[in-house]
Parts: sequence; structure tokens; C-alpha cells
Amino acid sequence: MLKEVGASGQISLGKKYAGQLFDMRYLEDGRVELTPVKVVLAVQEKSASHGGGDGWLTSERQARRKAAAARTVGQLEQARAQWEQENREAIDAMNKRMTGIGSMARRVHEWRGKNQADRNG
Repeated sequence: MLKEVGASGQISLGKKYAGQLFDMRYLEDGRVELTPVKVVLAVQEKSASHGGGDGWLTSERQARRKAAAARTVGQLEQARAQWEQENREAIDAMNKRMTGIGSMARRVHEWRGKNQADRNG
């Protein structure tokens, strides 16, 4: 069965494979090999070095995540405004830079157009 890679670089294997994980290997001869896999997450034991928690997050980080998830829309907006105020100089510098050189999307678009023009003569 032939499958064509679309413009976005993707192929569709069909609904039969939806949600499955595949190991993708690039072979020296240019072939790509997809092998279905089952993934088992490793569970790290709780230890003093991680401060308890779930073994991956310290109890302090878990508490910060829980508090962040409980924020109201107003609190989120206030935090965003505070971050913006604290980073205003960097934001302005980035905006000035983007005005001068253009966004990555714009630069890629122009690069593709130039390459297409070069290929067409």
C-alpha cells in the first residue's frame, strides 16, 4: 500500500491505529520504520531528596501547582499584567526586533518563495 506524505509532513495510517504509539527509526538506506510499541511509565520511589511528593514533584511544587489551578480569572489577569509590567523592556525590545526582521512565519514564507523562484529560473 502506498501512502503519500502531505504538505504538512504527515501521513495517515487509518483509524485502526488511532491513539497508538510507534517507535520511528530512520534507516541508512532512507527508509522509515514504524514499530507499534507499548509504553510503561517508570515510577520513581518517594525519597528524601525529592521532598516526598509523588516522587517527581516536590511537595512545594505540588502545592504551587494546586494553588495555580485554583486561581480565578481575575487573579490570572492580575498575574499576567504584573508579569507584563515586570518584563515590559524585554517585550518592547522583542517587538522592535520583530518589526525589523519579521516573524519566523514571515521569514519562512519569504524563504520558500525565493527558493521556488530560484528553482523556476
